[in-house]
This record gives sequence, C-alpha cells and structure tokens, in this order.
Amino acid sequence: MTHIQHMRLSGHSETFALTPDAHRKILDYLAASRERLGGNPDADETIRDLEAALGEHLSTIAAKTGEVLGEGQVATALDTLGDVEPEATAPHEIDAAQRGPFWCRITEGKWFGGICVGIAARGDFRLDWVRTIAIFLMLLSGGLIGIVYLALLLFLPRVATVEEYRRLANSPAAVRSAGARDK
Repeated sequence: MTHIQHMRLSGHSETFALTPDAHRKILDYLAASRERLGGNPDADETIRDLEAALGEHLSTIAAKTGEVLGEGQVATALDTLGDVEPEATAPHEIDAAQRGPFWCRITEGKWFGGICVGIAARGDFRLDWVRTIAIFLMLLSGGLIGIVYLALLLFLPRVATVEEYRRLANSPAAVRSAGARDK
C-alpha cells in the first residue's frame, strides 16, 4: 500500500492526494522558484500565483483520472507551468553611469554671476577666452546677450566650485540634481 500525502495549494480550495514522490516534486519546484526569485519584493505573491496555477492544472488532471496523482502527472503539470524566470533588474537597481556635463553657474572665481565659469567648466575651455568672447558678443549684439545672461542667472543651478561641478558631472543624475539644488 502506497503512502498518500495530501496537499493544499494557495489560491485553490481543493486538497490533492499525491504520492510521496509527487509531493516532493511540487515542494522542490516551489523551493527552486523561490530561490530564483531571490530578493524580489513580489516573490511571495509570485509563489502564490504559481501555486494557484499549479492547482488548476492538477485539478484538471485529477478530474480526468479520479485517483491519487503520481510523479509523472505532477511533472506534466510542472512542465506546463515552466521555470520561474526572475524579472530583469529594475532601473533603480542598475548602477547609473556618469551623466556628463550639465549647464550651471559656478560661484568660485566669478565676476558677475558665474555663467562664464560654468560655460568654461562644461566645455573644458579656458576661462579668460570664454570671458573675452562673452564681452565681444555683448558689444556686437548691442546688449541682447546681456538679457540672455540675466535669464541664465535666474534659471541655471549654482555650484560652489569647479571641482564640485566635475564630481557632480561624473555622478548619477539623481545625485547631480540634488547636489546642484542644495547650493
């Protein structure tokens, strides 16, 4: 006489009569699935969904045979479900690459607002050339560049030093925007 094990699966009201091998196969499948899900915060919900789906497959098989379910029948149901594949790494778990240069005004070494220092740091230009070109454009445009300059003073974030700018430019975007706003 074969020892029969009874199992209830989450999300399914029916109790299944299983051989010990079939019972062990289900437990191994669920344990392997939980291990594949690792630290996924939705692992418990996924396991419950798996149990409910497995229960549907097993109830269909049990209705056809009307007997204790064996290892082969459970293997068929598990093959239908397939292996659990963990989701791709979520965006918040991916190490963000450096974001590169951004527009800002730098207060270290500023003459008027730090826009030229920010342009020089962003483009890795010599500061004296940027200031010379800015003054030249101011004279050539009849002062219209001055209006743009004033608008930039209002809207560009302020960074304290060129070194801090380079550190922020080489950090992920979330850190960069928080650091630029703090100044």
